[in-house]
Amino acid sequence: MQALVEAHTKGDGDLAAGINRELVPLFDVLFITSNPIPLKAALEMVGRPAGGPRLPLVPATEAEKTKVRAVLEQLGLV
Repeated sequence: MQALVEAHTKGDGDLAAGINRELVPLFDVLFITSNPIPLKAALEMVGRPAGGPRLPLVPATEAEKTKVRAVLEQLGLV
């Protein structure tokens, strides 16, 4: 994400667009259910625990965690 912002800030639209395309699966999986449930699960998986969501939200299900982990692995983040 940092590389995406840096490329855009430097005016390298082609590089920014390429990075954005690579991250689309991540953007998609982070919204498979109510935000911030998948985001908090992803942060936990990459070693940045953010705690659970506040009520009335509940933590990610095992199925949701599996989907999130698969994308993180695909991107080399875990």
